[in-house]
Amino acid sequence: MNKCFITDCEISSYNTHSNFFEYKVTFYDKQYRFMFEINHNNNDFVENNKHILKGMLLNNMSKLITERVLSNNILEKIINESNTPKTPNEKFNNLLIYLHSIQAYEGSVIQFSFLLLNLNKLYFKNHGEAIFYLMTLRKQDMIEGIEVSSAIEKSLENIRLTFTGLTKVIELSEYKNNSINCFIAMSFSSDFVDLRNSIKNAIRKTGYKPILIDELNYNSDITINDALISEIKKCKFLVADFTQHKHGVYFEAGYALGLKKPVIYLCDENDFSNSHFDTNHYPHIIYSDYVDLEKN
Repeated sequence: MNKCFITDCEISSYNTHSNFFEYKVTFYDKQYRFMFEINHNNNDFVENNKHILKGMLLNNMSKLITERVLSNNILEKIINESNTPKTPNEKFNNLLIYLHSIQAYEGSVIQFSFLLLNLNKLYFKNHGEAIFYLMTLRKQDMIEGIEVSSAIEKSLENIRLTFTGLTKVIELSEYKNNSINCFIAMSFSSDFVDLRNSIKNAIRKTGYKPILIDELNYNSDITINDALISEIKKCKFLVADFTQHKHGVYFEAGYALGLKKPVIYLCDENDFSNSHFDTNHYPHIIYSDYVDLEKN
Protein backbone atom coordinates (compact mmCIF):
# COMPACT_ATOMS: atom_id res chain seq x y z
CA MET A 1 0.00 0.00 0.00
CA ASN A 2 1.50 3.33 -1.04
CA LYS A 3 -1.51 5.64 -1.42
CA CYS A 4 -3.81 7.14 1.18
CA PHE A 5 -7.28 5.58 1.38
CA ILE A 6 -8.83 9.07 1.70
CA THR A 7 -6.73 11.55 -0.30
CA ASP A 8 -5.20 9.24 -2.96
CA CYS A 9 -1.85 10.94 -2.26
CA GLU A 10 1.39 9.08 -1.75
CA ILE A 11 2.03 8.26 1.90
CA SER A 12 5.25 9.45 3.50
CA SER A 13 5.65 6.96 6.35
CA TYR A 14 4.09 3.69 7.39
CA ASN A 15 3.93 1.64 10.60
CA THR A 16 2.23 -1.68 11.17
CA HIS A 17 0.84 -2.71 14.56
CA SER A 18 -0.95 -5.85 15.73
CA ASN A 19 -4.50 -4.80 14.78
CA PHE A 20 -4.00 -1.63 12.73
CA PHE A 21 -1.54 0.35 10.69
CA GLU A 22 -0.85 4.06 10.58
CA TYR A 23 0.66 6.43 8.05
CA LYS A 24 1.27 10.10 7.34
CA VAL A 25 0.20 11.88 4.18
CA THR A 26 0.48 15.45 2.88
CA PHE A 27 -2.69 16.84 1.30
CA TYR A 28 -2.78 20.43 0.03
CA ASP A 29 0.41 21.26 1.97
CA LYS A 30 -0.98 19.97 5.26
CA GLN A 31 0.13 16.75 6.91
CA TYR A 32 -2.35 14.23 8.34
CA ARG A 33 -1.93 11.00 10.27
CA PHE A 34 -4.44 8.19 9.78
CA MET A 35 -4.83 4.77 11.36
CA PHE A 36 -6.83 1.97 9.76
CA GLU A 37 -7.76 -1.56 10.66
CA ILE A 38 -4.98 -3.89 9.54
CA ASN A 39 -6.80 -5.45 6.54
CA HIS A 40 -8.66 -2.32 5.44
CA ASN A 41 -9.72 -1.72 1.85
CA ASN A 42 -12.31 0.88 0.95
CA ASN A 43 -15.69 -0.60 0.16
CA ASP A 44 -17.61 0.69 -2.87
CA PHE A 45 -19.57 3.29 -0.90
CA VAL A 46 -16.47 4.84 0.68
CA GLU A 47 -14.55 4.73 -2.59
CA ASN A 48 -17.38 6.50 -4.44
CA ASN A 49 -17.65 9.18 -1.76
CA LYS A 50 -14.00 9.96 -1.06
CA HIS A 51 -14.58 13.46 -2.45
CA ILE A 52 -16.71 14.17 0.64
CA LEU A 53 -13.89 13.07 2.96
CA LYS A 54 -11.40 15.21 1.02
CA GLY A 55 -13.70 18.19 1.28
CA MET A 56 -14.08 17.68 5.02
CA LEU A 57 -10.30 17.75 5.44
CA LEU A 58 -9.97 20.96 3.43
CA ASN A 59 -12.84 22.58 5.32
CA ASN A 60 -11.32 21.65 8.69
CA MET A 61 -14.21 19.38 9.66
CA SER A 62 -12.19 17.60 12.28
CA LYS A 63 -14.46 14.62 13.00
CA LEU A 64 -12.60 12.72 10.28
CA ILE A 65 -9.21 13.13 11.94
CA THR A 66 -10.26 12.71 15.57
CA GLU A 67 -11.28 9.08 15.12
CA ARG A 68 -8.43 6.89 16.36
CA VAL A 69 -8.76 3.84 14.10
CA LEU A 70 -10.76 4.19 10.89
CA SER A 71 -12.83 1.48 9.22
CA ASN A 72 -15.43 1.32 6.45
CA ASN A 73 -18.23 1.48 9.04
CA ILE A 74 -16.77 4.61 10.63
CA LEU A 75 -16.10 6.27 7.26
CA GLU A 76 -19.63 5.49 6.07
CA LYS A 77 -21.05 7.02 9.25
CA ILE A 78 -18.91 10.15 8.84
CA ILE A 79 -19.99 10.53 5.21
CA ASN A 80 -23.69 9.96 5.91
CA GLU A 81 -23.78 12.31 8.89
CA SER A 82 -21.59 15.03 7.41
CA ASN A 83 -23.17 18.43 6.99
CA THR A 84 -21.90 18.72 3.42
CA PRO A 85 -23.58 19.42 0.06
CA LYS A 86 -24.72 16.11 -1.43
CA THR A 87 -27.88 16.80 -3.45
CA PRO A 88 -27.85 18.71 -6.77
CA ASN A 89 -29.59 21.71 -5.17
CA GLU A 90 -27.08 21.78 -2.31
CA LYS A 91 -24.12 21.62 -4.71
CA PHE A 92 -25.65 24.29 -6.95
CA ASN A 93 -26.25 26.65 -4.02
CA ASN A 94 -22.91 25.90 -2.39
CA LEU A 95 -21.02 26.77 -5.60
CA LEU A 96 -22.97 30.01 -6.04
CA ILE A 97 -22.33 31.05 -2.43
CA TYR A 98 -18.64 30.19 -2.81
CA LEU A 99 -18.29 32.27 -5.99
CA HIS A 100 -19.89 35.18 -4.16
CA SER A 101 -17.46 34.76 -1.25
CA ILE A 102 -14.32 34.96 -3.44
CA GLN A 103 -15.30 37.89 -5.67
CA ALA A 104 -13.31 41.04 -4.94
CA TYR A 105 -16.44 43.17 -5.33
CA GLU A 106 -19.87 42.82 -6.89
CA GLY A 107 -19.35 42.55 -10.63
CA SER A 108 -15.68 41.55 -10.41
CA VAL A 109 -14.28 38.71 -12.54
CA ILE A 110 -13.40 35.30 -11.08
CA GLN A 111 -10.89 33.14 -12.94
CA PHE A 112 -11.67 29.47 -13.50
CA SER A 113 -8.08 28.51 -12.64
CA PHE A 114 -8.67 29.65 -9.05
CA LEU A 115 -11.89 27.67 -8.85
CA LEU A 116 -10.10 24.61 -10.24
CA LEU A 117 -7.74 24.64 -7.26
CA ASN A 118 -10.72 24.33 -4.90
CA LEU A 119 -12.72 21.49 -6.47
CA ASN A 120 -12.12 19.21 -3.48
CA LYS A 121 -12.99 21.96 -1.03
CA LEU A 122 -16.34 22.36 -2.82
CA TYR A 123 -17.05 18.60 -2.57
CA PHE A 124 -17.02 17.99 -6.33
CA LYS A 125 -16.06 14.52 -7.51
CA ASN A 126 -14.08 15.78 -10.47
CA HIS A 127 -13.54 18.55 -13.02
CA GLY A 128 -16.53 17.42 -15.09
CA GLU A 129 -18.95 17.78 -12.19
CA ALA A 130 -17.69 21.30 -11.46
CA ILE A 131 -18.16 22.29 -15.09
CA PHE A 132 -21.70 20.86 -15.10
CA TYR A 133 -22.73 23.03 -12.15
CA LEU A 134 -20.96 26.09 -13.54
CA MET A 135 -22.80 25.71 -16.85
CA THR A 136 -26.06 25.17 -14.98
CA LEU A 137 -25.48 28.41 -13.06
CA ARG A 138 -24.91 30.17 -16.37
CA LYS A 139 -28.02 28.67 -17.99
CA GLN A 140 -30.08 29.93 -15.06
CA ASP A 141 -28.55 33.42 -15.42
CA MET A 142 -26.83 33.23 -12.04
CA ILE A 143 -23.40 33.84 -13.61
CA GLU A 144 -21.96 34.86 -16.94
CA GLY A 145 -18.72 33.72 -18.52
CA ILE A 146 -16.92 32.72 -21.69
CA GLU A 147 -16.98 29.02 -22.52
CA VAL A 148 -13.60 27.67 -23.60
CA SER A 149 -13.21 24.14 -24.99
CA SER A 150 -10.17 22.09 -25.86
CA ALA A 151 -9.59 18.52 -26.94
CA ILE A 152 -9.02 17.60 -23.29
CA GLU A 153 -11.49 19.60 -21.22
CA LYS A 154 -13.98 22.45 -21.05
CA SER A 155 -13.83 25.54 -18.85
CA LEU A 156 -15.65 28.79 -18.20
CA GLU A 157 -13.46 31.88 -18.08
CA ASN A 158 -14.09 35.42 -16.81
CA ILE A 159 -16.84 34.27 -14.45
CA ARG A 160 -18.99 37.03 -13.03
CA LEU A 161 -22.10 36.89 -10.82
CA THR A 162 -25.15 38.49 -12.42
CA PHE A 163 -27.72 40.58 -10.60
CA THR A 164 -29.95 37.50 -10.55
CA GLY A 165 -27.13 35.51 -8.95
CA LEU A 166 -26.47 38.17 -6.32
CA THR A 167 -30.17 38.26 -5.48
CA LYS A 168 -30.20 34.45 -5.13
CA VAL A 169 -27.23 34.60 -2.73
CA ILE A 170 -29.11 37.05 -0.53
CA GLU A 171 -32.17 34.80 -0.62
CA LEU A 172 -30.07 31.79 0.40
CA SER A 173 -28.43 33.67 3.24
CA GLU A 174 -31.75 34.70 4.77
CA TYR A 175 -33.33 31.85 6.73
CA LYS A 176 -32.92 29.28 3.91
CA ASN A 177 -36.59 28.41 3.47
CA ASN A 178 -35.60 25.79 0.88
CA SER A 179 -33.30 24.08 3.37
CA ILE A 180 -33.49 20.36 4.08
CA ASN A 181 -31.88 20.87 7.51
CA CYS A 182 -33.69 20.22 10.78
CA PHE A 183 -32.05 21.58 13.92
CA ILE A 184 -32.36 19.38 17.02
CA ALA A 185 -32.39 21.04 20.45
CA MET A 186 -32.06 18.59 23.32
CA SER A 187 -30.02 17.60 26.34
CA PHE A 188 -26.50 16.41 25.47
CA SER A 189 -26.47 14.00 28.40
CA SER A 190 -24.76 10.69 27.65
CA ASP A 191 -27.94 8.99 28.93
CA PHE A 192 -29.78 10.18 25.84
CA VAL A 193 -27.74 8.52 23.07
CA ASP A 194 -30.65 6.25 22.10
CA LEU A 195 -33.07 9.19 22.19
CA ARG A 196 -30.75 11.19 19.96
CA ASN A 197 -30.52 8.35 17.44
CA SER A 198 -34.31 7.86 17.38
CA ILE A 199 -34.93 11.55 16.68
CA LYS A 200 -32.26 11.59 13.96
CA ASN A 201 -33.65 8.44 12.33
CA ALA A 202 -37.18 9.85 12.30
CA ILE A 203 -35.97 13.08 10.68
CA ARG A 204 -33.99 11.23 8.02
CA LYS A 205 -37.04 9.10 7.15
CA THR A 206 -38.91 12.29 6.23
CA GLY A 207 -36.14 13.35 3.84
CA TYR A 208 -34.55 15.99 6.08
CA LYS A 209 -31.04 16.22 7.50
CA PRO A 210 -30.71 16.25 11.32
CA ILE A 211 -28.37 18.94 12.69
CA LEU A 212 -26.98 18.85 16.25
CA ILE A 213 -24.56 21.56 17.27
CA ASP A 214 -22.22 19.16 19.09
CA GLU A 215 -21.83 17.07 15.92
CA LEU A 216 -20.78 19.97 13.73
CA ASN A 217 -17.26 21.23 13.13
CA TYR A 218 -17.51 25.00 12.93
CA ASN A 219 -14.69 27.48 12.55
CA SER A 220 -12.67 28.01 15.71
CA ASP A 221 -12.97 31.80 15.42
CA ILE A 222 -16.71 31.77 16.21
CA THR A 223 -18.44 30.88 19.47
CA ILE A 224 -20.83 27.97 19.91
CA ASN A 225 -23.67 30.48 20.36
CA ASP A 226 -22.89 32.10 17.02
CA ALA A 227 -22.72 28.67 15.41
CA LEU A 228 -26.07 27.48 16.74
CA ILE A 229 -27.79 30.75 15.79
CA SER A 230 -26.37 30.40 12.29
CA GLU A 231 -27.58 26.78 12.02
CA ILE A 232 -31.07 27.63 13.30
CA LYS A 233 -31.31 30.39 10.68
CA LYS A 234 -30.41 27.85 7.99
CA CYS A 235 -32.84 25.13 9.09
CA LYS A 236 -36.30 24.43 7.72
CA PHE A 237 -37.72 23.59 11.14
CA LEU A 238 -36.59 22.69 14.65
CA VAL A 239 -37.24 19.68 16.88
CA ALA A 240 -37.02 20.51 20.59
CA ASP A 241 -36.93 17.79 23.24
CA PHE A 242 -37.66 19.33 26.64
CA THR A 243 -36.77 16.30 28.74
CA GLN A 244 -34.55 17.55 31.60
CA HIS A 245 -35.69 21.09 30.69
CA LYS A 246 -32.34 22.48 29.67
CA HIS A 247 -32.25 26.27 29.37
CA GLY A 248 -30.55 25.99 25.99
CA VAL A 249 -33.46 24.04 24.54
CA TYR A 250 -35.92 26.75 25.62
CA PHE A 251 -33.68 29.42 24.09
CA GLU A 252 -33.21 27.58 20.78
CA ALA A 253 -36.92 26.81 20.42
CA GLY A 254 -37.80 30.43 21.21
CA TYR A 255 -35.25 31.75 18.74
CA ALA A 256 -36.68 29.52 15.99
CA LEU A 257 -40.20 30.73 16.79
CA GLY A 258 -38.96 34.30 16.52
CA LEU A 259 -37.76 33.49 13.00
CA LYS A 260 -41.23 32.06 12.25
CA LYS A 261 -39.84 28.56 11.81
CA PRO A 262 -41.96 25.53 12.79
CA VAL A 263 -41.03 23.90 16.09
CA ILE A 264 -41.92 20.29 16.98
CA TYR A 265 -42.13 19.83 20.78
CA LEU A 266 -41.15 16.55 22.43
CA CYS A 267 -40.95 15.40 26.04
CA ASP A 268 -40.71 12.19 28.01
CA GLU A 269 -44.06 11.47 29.69
CA ASN A 270 -42.38 11.20 33.10
CA ASP A 271 -40.96 14.71 32.80
CA PHE A 272 -43.73 16.65 31.08
CA SER A 273 -45.28 17.78 34.38
CA ASN A 274 -42.13 19.82 34.97
CA SER A 275 -42.52 21.77 31.72
CA HIS A 276 -42.41 25.55 31.92
CA PHE A 277 -45.77 27.25 31.58
CA ASP A 278 -44.47 29.31 28.62
CA THR A 279 -44.23 26.19 26.47
CA ASN A 280 -46.42 23.44 27.94
CA HIS A 281 -49.55 24.80 26.26
CA TYR A 282 -48.02 24.03 22.84
CA PRO A 283 -48.90 20.61 21.37
CA HIS A 284 -46.23 18.11 22.42
CA ILE A 285 -45.37 14.62 21.30
CA ILE A 286 -45.29 12.82 24.64
CA TYR A 287 -43.41 9.54 24.45
CA SER A 288 -42.82 6.61 26.79
CA ASP A 289 -40.12 4.83 24.79
CA TYR A 290 -37.87 5.71 21.91
CA VAL A 291 -39.32 3.15 19.48
CA ASP A 292 -42.78 4.76 19.70
CA LEU A 293 -41.19 8.20 19.38
CA GLU A 294 -39.44 7.24 16.17
CA LYS A 295 -42.69 5.89 14.70
CA ASN A 296 -44.59 9.08 15.61
